[in-house]
Amino acid sequence: MTAAPTRGDLVVGRYELGEVVGEGGFAKVFDAVDTETGESVALKYPNYEGSQNDRDIVRTYFEKEAETLAAIRAAGGHPNIMSLREVAEDEDGSSVLVVELVDGYELDDAIRRTGPLDDIDEVRQIGIDLCDAMSFLHENEIVYRDLKPDNVMITHRGGTVTPVLIDFNTATGFDTGAEAADQTTIVGPYKPREVAEADATEARQGPWSDVYSVGKILLYLLKGTVPRKDGVDPRDFGAECEPYLAEIVEKATASDYEDRYRNATAMKRVLDARDPSPPPSATVRYTQAGERYTIYPGDTIGRRYADGPRSSVVIEDEEEYISTVQVQFDTDADGEWFIRDRSLNGTYVQTGGGWQRVLSEAGRERLEQSGEDATDAEGNVPPELYGLREGDLIALVHPSYGVTFEFTSE
Repeated sequence: MTAAPTRGDLVVGRYELGEVVGEGGFAKVFDAVDTETGESVALKYPNYEGSQNDRDIVRTYFEKEAETLAAIRAAGGHPNIMSLREVAEDEDGSSVLVVELVDGYELDDAIRRTGPLDDIDEVRQIGIDLCDAMSFLHENEIVYRDLKPDNVMITHRGGTVTPVLIDFNTATGFDTGAEAADQTTIVGPYKPREVAEADATEARQGPWSDVYSVGKILLYLLKGTVPRKDGVDPRDFGAECEPYLAEIVEKATASDYEDRYRNATAMKRVLDARDPSPPPSATVRYTQAGERYTIYPGDTIGRRYADGPRSSVVIEDEEEYISTVQVQFDTDADGEWFIRDRSLNGTYVQTGGGWQRVLSEAGRERLEQSGEDATDAEGNVPPELYGLREGDLIALVHPSYGVTFEFTSE
């Protein structure tokens, strides 16, 4: 092809283009059929001609989306996130993303068609699904940053209304450096201050930034409009809403990120419980520095990266043995705490008189690829999850590395 792609073109030797189904500042989307399998897919092209952004900016954010979707696929994917089939080049050498064709309506179109949702449980479930998707992204070191109605498709899968995230060109790591303050479409009432004013504020971007946007999406579902206001109680804007949900939205959309739910895992818990009270917390004390941190389910500890933090608790580590997300805390159905190792070098927990190594699957694979044995002296494979008890010590990388936390439940 020498002209812009059009309906009927055969792309990458196998995808027959259909209609344009979406167009934004960075991408133009066609529905298509894979002529080899008969599967319906979507093809995303850089929108050089239809965008007001410079060509280099379009290319940068298109490539960012490709990288993010590839990372999501490598992490196993998620049912509430559009899946990537492949990254390819057409006959002219233009980049093409072949992605899942999500059958449904963009959320803003769906609400315009039906009006605000009357079913509070349906609103709540959409919130739970979005929090679950955000938790998955956060666990894989991605902050979405651009959650708004036209980036969410509403589908009917298995007889239930299901939201699916479809746009990833402004998603980023947890850092707050120049990349986060670059030219993007990040404006409007769905963005917290630390994102919308990234070049003028020192407030940290992180999982709490996406929590704010989920809160605003819930308000949109309830009312059909969203004010440029923080700390929003839906009832103040005429929305019929049960008190628990109103309080969850108000807390999630607080102006100060420290007043919100810390992460999407915590927000999902309160939606599940129909109780706006934050989930149980615990304390970890950085023994070498004497500093104490309150942690909630979903919180992480990791190394400071580039110009900003990735984890809930950030550690300076010039040697860079500590991963940017080293460990993640969570609770089980009985309220018992555990940690999940997310590093390549591993974590140790003092249990009784000795140390138990905890190591992610990626860490075990890395050891095996380098020819090292991941098992301990008894031939046991280090677990990826490990339960915590009062007073346990958590050593990042190795007990001799000198970065240790004492765990205390509250």
